[in-house]
Amino acid sequence: MANIGLGHAIRSLAELTAKPFNMAVPSVDTVPTENLQKILPDPECVCVAVFMPIAGDIEGYIAFLFPWPSAQALWTMLMGTAPESPDQIDEISMSAMLEIGNIINSSFLAALSDFTGLKIESTPPLAGVEMMGALATTVLAEAETHESIALSVETAIYDESHETNGLFLCIPTRASLTKLFQGLGIEEAA
Repeated sequence: MANIGLGHAIRSLAELTAKPFNMAVPSVDTVPTENLQKILPDPECVCVAVFMPIAGDIEGYIAFLFPWPSAQALWTMLMGTAPESPDQIDEISMSAMLEIGNIINSSFLAALSDFTGLKIESTPPLAGVEMMGALATTVLAEAETHESIALSVETAIYDESHETNGLFLCIPTRASLTKLFQGLGIEEAA
């Protein structure tokens, strides 16, 4: 499901930019939200995150976190240039990151909706630049999740000359997780 959702995102990105992109998903894991900080590649690294609430039959949050070097590589792939430091991010650069996050997150939700038959709506994304650990904490605080599960997908987006790695998180509410499992036909997992 993650491969299909993110595959749709890469196809949309390629159509938007008229450039070929590829994607790899090195690992997919489910993680109790209280252990989320433990799976971060480097909680101290600066990263760019695109965060989006989920509405409809499934509620919760999704986020895509790009470590700073990966965010720079993504900007270079899309725009031919990238800010040298976080304080040099301009409106165009942040708008491009919001659009990429929106494409990736919305494509994943569309695939999830197709698989489960549930009505799942994306909402306007938000973006932030901060240390990865702080952004993950903010995502969890916004999600107000307790004893919940996050779907964590490490992914790489690349073209002929650049590669960007990110961490995609899907954090449904506990009730939504049960609906999601039922929609997937695996009620016993709920």
